[in-house]
Amino acid sequence: MATAAAEVAAVGTAAAATAFRYNRENYMFDQGLRWGRFTTGYSMAMAQAAMYREDIRDLTAFTVTKADTYHTVGVIFFVLNFQLIMAGRLGVHGPSPPGWLLGLYWTNICSALMFLVTFTWMAMHAAARATAGAAYMLTRHVRLPIPTPAMLDKARKTGNTYEQQRVADVFRVPFAMPAPQHVEEDPDTGMQMPKSDRRMPKWYRDEVEQLGGKGDGAAATAPEQNPEHFELYRGLQNEWWAHDVYSRIGVLYFMSHWLTSASLYSMCHVFTELRCIWPAYTVTACFVAAHRGILQLDIVNKPREGSISLPVEKVVPFVPFIAVVGMTFDYSVIPPSGAVMGFIYFLAWICYIIQFAWALRLYDLASPQVQMKDREEVAGRPWWPQEWSLPPAFEETVYMVGAPKAIDPSTTPCLQQEMHAAKGKRGYEVKPVKARRAPPPTFVWKLFRGALITTISMWVLIIIGRAFEQVNGERWLLKQENRMERWPSHMQPWMSPWTRKGNRDEMCHAGGCDRRL
Repeated sequence: MATAAAEVAAVGTAAAATAFRYNRENYMFDQGLRWGRFTTGYSMAMAQAAMYREDIRDLTAFTVTKADTYHTVGVIFFVLNFQLIMAGRLGVHGPSPPGWLLGLYWTNICSALMFLVTFTWMAMHAAARATAGAAYMLTRHVRLPIPTPAMLDKARKTGNTYEQQRVADVFRVPFAMPAPQHVEEDPDTGMQMPKSDRRMPKWYRDEVEQLGGKGDGAAATAPEQNPEHFELYRGLQNEWWAHDVYSRIGVLYFMSHWLTSASLYSMCHVFTELRCIWPAYTVTACFVAAHRGILQLDIVNKPREGSISLPVEKVVPFVPFIAVVGMTFDYSVIPPSGAVMGFIYFLAWICYIIQFAWALRLYDLASPQVQMKDREEVAGRPWWPQEWSLPPAFEETVYMVGAPKAIDPSTTPCLQQEMHAAKGKRGYEVKPVKARRAPPPTFVWKLFRGALITTISMWVLIIIGRAFEQVNGERWLLKQENRMERWPSHMQPWMSPWTRKGNRDEMCHAGGCDRRL
């Protein structure tokens, strides 16, 4: 009997030792998996955080790159604009052109300068504010989730921790003694229900509770929850999206006025100094074609509530063609008569009416409109949230891309938010970070509206002045030079147009016929 008992004890001891070694090997293997899962999870989270930081840089570079382009255009055209105003001023190399054409020219060139300054400064603010917003996000919110030493110590397990396990797990015989199921209380019925069909040792459940949530590790994030950095950045975009939009619109408004004034300047130079006709038509055609092209590219004729939507942009590029016809008759050899002067003034008034209507149309096109719902996102197309009130006529031109409000459910969920949710709460219980609430940035529109109202006021004033001069005579409010043009003081080059009061020999320009640079 003693021998049999000793044999049973020996067999039992051997079986227990084998089970102990087997379970300890499993434990040590699982601890290696635990450490690998921890480091892999944080490596993936840091890679995703790096991607989120790249999102911030991409969204910022989108605005900054556009603003830099507008700055380049502005610097170049500052020089060209002042060349037309100062270095190439009319009336220095020859007699000044007729007053009706100078009214068109100077109103356009000064409006161009005003919009040039406006869009350059708005682009500067857009780039500076976007860069500041990105720096704020990258240095305060979108950071790499690097684990602390305490977290590393918590994730690491030493071999002697095996002694802390339950006896049933330490001496569990495979297949003969399956691990107990992990149960939890059903919140609806109050009954204890198995949480999983899988039977796992306690050290696995401890790992899930310590490194994850108090469950099976599936700390799910609600599918509609947007990554935090998108919500925060979209709130910051309220600081500069309006500057971005109206700087782009300002580029178009500047170029529209500059092309018109450059065309008018060229025909004045051709007629008054070069004494030619046909080159005036060819150079005008080039500017008109360019003007027509940029308006067709930038303006979308969409119906707008409370607006007449008269498409003046289809007519205004042809104002220089009407003006060059008037200049042809004004400088031609046709004998002066009331009919000829009347026809010239008729063409001039057509130009003024079109330009005034264009000034009103510019105001209407640039007016913001409230968006009733979010636009559908389409790859390669601009998108902005419902809160941004953009002018619908330029929605295909401003190229705005706001931070998304939702990500594609098929994409990888946010690991960082899952890590936050795993700290004892489900993902849908974690309160999402929303975009910063800010009032609509109407200040930029008010500034741009001031420039538009100034342009309208300039055309009203010049129209009143033209009406006065047409009734009372050209330039009779100015002191005359009291000089007669006599041979041989440059008789032919200094001939004035028929719209001057009297005949061609009575006046040259305000500085006298013999003036030189």
